[in-house]
Parts: sequence; C-alpha cells; structure tokens
Amino acid sequence: MRASICIPAYKRADVLKRALDSVFEQDFSDFEVIVTDDSPDDSVENLVRSYPEGSIHYFRNQKRLGSSENWNEGIRKAQGEYIKILHHDDWFASPQSLRLFVGMLDENPDVNIAFSGSCDIHPNDIKPHVMNERMRARIAAEPEYLFHGNKIGAPDVCIFRNKRNLFFDSGLVWLVDVDFYIRMLKQNPVFGYTEEILINIGISSEQITQSCLADSVLQIKETFYLYHKLNPDKKRYSYRKTILRLLGRSKIFNTNDLRKILPDDKTKLSAIDGFWARYFYSKKQIRSFLAQLCGSILHARVRPYHTGV
Repeated sequence: MRASICIPAYKRADVLKRALDSVFEQDFSDFEVIVTDDSPDDSVENLVRSYPEGSIHYFRNQKRLGSSENWNEGIRKAQGEYIKILHHDDWFASPQSLRLFVGMLDENPDVNIAFSGSCDIHPNDIKPHVMNERMRARIAAEPEYLFHGNKIGAPDVCIFRNKRNLFFDSGLVWLVDVDFYIRMLKQNPVFGYTEEILINIGISSEQITQSCLADSVLQIKETFYLYHKLNPDKKRYSYRKTILRLLGRSKIFNTNDLRKILPDDKTKLSAIDGFWARYFYSKKQIRSFLAQLCGSILHARVRPYHTGV
C-alpha cells in the first residue's frame, strides 16, 4: 500500500466530513484511511459508520491521548509506505492532491519528507502559504532555522516515509510540527517541495493552534524546551534572541521573572539578554501605539454621509 492517510479526530464531525469527502474524491486510489478518535462522545464514530464498510479504519482511543499523541496513534496503525497526516478540520485542495504528494516521494527516492503550498481558509479571508526558493534553500542548509518561525506550515502540508519508529514529540503542542521537521531534516536535509496548493487549512477559534497563540506561558515553555533540545551552546546568538523576543513581549526581563514560569530551568538571563528583552517589549508597545494612532486618524477623517432627507 502506497499511502496511509492518518486523521486524528476530536469531536467536530461536521468538519471531519469535509476532510473525509475530500479524501474519497482523490484520483489516486492506493491508500488507506485511519481515523483515531480522541472524542468523549460518539459523534465521530457515528459519522465514520455512515461511510461504506471497510473504507475507513476506525479506532476509538480507550483514554484521551491528547493532540500530538493522537497523531502518533495513527502512525502506529499505518500500514502504508508513506504517511499523510490530515487534521479533521483541514482538507485536500483538489482531487489531484494525494497523487501529487505521493509523486514527490516516488520520483525522489533520496527524499524522506516532502511539502506543499497550502491555503489558510479563515471565515472571512483566504491566505495562501507558499515558501519561496530562498527560504527553502535556507532551511535545507540549516534545518534549525525553523526555530525562528514555522516557514513550512502545519503537518497537513507534508508527506513522509513510514520509518515505523519516527513519531511526533508528545511533550509538545505548539511547536510539535517544528520539532518534527527539524529532526527529519537533520537526518536528511534534502526534501521535496511544490508551490502548488495541495491542502486547505481550516482556521477557526476551536483550533488548538488558536488556543496556543493566546497562551504566552505555553509558548515560552515549549520554546525553551526546543531550544535546549537543539543544543544552544553551539548555535548563534540569533537563536537566543528568538527566545528573548518572546520573553520581551511577555514582560520577562530577568532570571527571577523567568523562574516564575520555569522554576526548574537552569537558563540565566544576562544584562545583554535583559537589554534585548526590553528592546523587543518596547518595539511591541510602539507598534501597538502606532496602530492605535493610525486607527484614530482614519476614524477622524471619515465623515458620515448625509443625504439631507
């Protein structure tokens, strides 16, 4: 079997149906579908049972595994040569998507992972996400560069070879994809890529990503976790500045402030670190002020139109 499409589900049967329908519209047929269900109710199971018997391998987790471990559960069940993660609120952009994903690995036997362009579908907006050639070369030369920001996209944009022993770090939620990409690319920096948009990412307030963006403490904890994992003593100071940017935005300027969030972390912030943290804090405040000022000016310039009636 060529590909295993692993769908980690948690409630939201309405959007899961969109994902499953996009799978069965594919013009490539050598695949299996695996749904690992972390839901507390029967909504996902009932939906799966509405599809033809045998078309979906459904597994209800005995206890809730959590986000990234539910991804791993799908990988453990997979029998395909390739793994294609598809989150329940995302979907294939066209009937050709899976064939093009598989082709990137079939045509490049030296490649372990391949990526595509994607499109973020907001309720009132659409934003394409495509890496330019310069960024792709930078990541290939230095996979750790992704620590500065995920330039690739959500796990849905990738397909990778089933190594049977390669999983996502279940200790992470926000940076779990960045960590996975870095580990994969450090093993083999050659990767496949197409700018064609093969995946649509459904953006909503119910996404885990959105809750992570609102949780600065979680972001700091996971950033330090990954920073230490990357062996920071051998990295340029720019990696530390990425941490300090995050700390500054959270008004953390010294070691005592840091200990309140990470009591067991041994990192100490120097005077230079404190300077950069305050710089990034001030930069954020200035941007916020200018945005409010521009908004006020625009509002003042808008005059109501009176018809005279």
